[in-house]
Amino acid sequence: MDLIYVDSSTVDQIGYDEYEGEAHVIFKTGRHYIYSEVTQEVWERFRDTSSKGRFLNEEFKAKGYPVRET
Repeated sequence: MDLIYVDSSTVDQIGYDEYEGEAHVIFKTGRHYIYSEVTQEVWERFRDTSSKGRFLNEEFKAKGYPVRET
């Protein structure tokens, strides 16, 4: 899985593990969260959105995706 740097005030890098269906989000603070049960379509919307923080709140958090911190 490759991580990509993004233009965001809070998010530093994101990545997607297509085999596990997991979106990886590394914040500028260094915290690393892994959201599970993420489809390819949702990942692409997240990757392409102009506001990563808003997407995290309105999609991953609001819809209750399983999450763990590494």
